[in-house]
Amino acid sequence: MKPGDVVFDVEVPGSSRETIALFSAATEDPNPIHVDDAFAHRCGFPQVIQQGPMTTAQFARLLVGVFGSTRLRNLDVSFSAPVFPLEPLQLIATVADVASPDVLRIDLVARKTDGTVTARGTAEVTPS
Repeated sequence: MKPGDVVFDVEVPGSSRETIALFSAATEDPNPIHVDDAFAHRCGFPQVIQQGPMTTAQFARLLVGVFGSTRLRNLDVSFSAPVFPLEPLQLIATVADVASPDVLRIDLVARKTDGTVTARGTAEVTPS
């Protein structure tokens, strides 16, 4: 792989409210913004929002699918916009550079169908 190569560009389905609540419970995330509409309204959102780490988990799943479970060395994702229940995301991973023969750096972007970027990040994988 070389800089500019697309590793994946896929749409993943949105998560249901139930899945978001289960993720909150599994990760022991006490923030009611993920499960309580009234609280989300008070915070300025029309409904509950998905946890950012759910997007990170999708990136991890896709990267492991391409490179294998032992080759993902680092994954760092920052979140910039809320994701609401059932909102699909386009997840894109592009080779940024070949840091060494042993490390590929990959840029990650998550977008809503309207083009809003919800997350950006980087990953490092061993190419083989």
